[in-house]
Amino acid sequence: MSEPRPFPLPDLQHASTAPLWKAAARGEFALPRCRDCWAFDWYPKGHCRKCHGSNIDWTTLSGRATLFSWAVVKRALHKPLAPIAPYVSAIVEIDDDRLTRFVTRLIDCEPAELRIGMPVEVRFADLGYPAVETGIMAPLFAPSTQ
Repeated sequence: MSEPRPFPLPDLQHASTAPLWKAAARGEFALPRCRDCWAFDWYPKGHCRKCHGSNIDWTTLSGRATLFSWAVVKRALHKPLAPIAPYVSAIVEIDDDRLTRFVTRLIDCEPAELRIGMPVEVRFADLGYPAVETGIMAPLFAPSTQ
């Protein structure tokens, strides 16, 4: 019988996303932004999606967003994610730029109470929250307390 595969971890050194993980470790939610036209560039491609410039810098954001879409995963199709199931996979629309959407997990919520347009906010928790300790802080989202 084969050993279960470990909980999937991101490549913290990958050039396109390393600043996201570094910011999360500091308790900050940051995304890349073009310094020429000020458009956000998520998911980072190394050039601006709007003006195609390469003058990209990471900007700390408010961490506020609205719920765009979600799915409740009751049985993980990828076995290494089974320890955190059931979980809510979500797309949130970043308040700092309504054109930017971020794929995340919602935590500390009742799935039956979720609704499109619901205010959510970033919470920094271990990537394996609540069942696995990975040592990696992640920008997860939860219903807003404000």
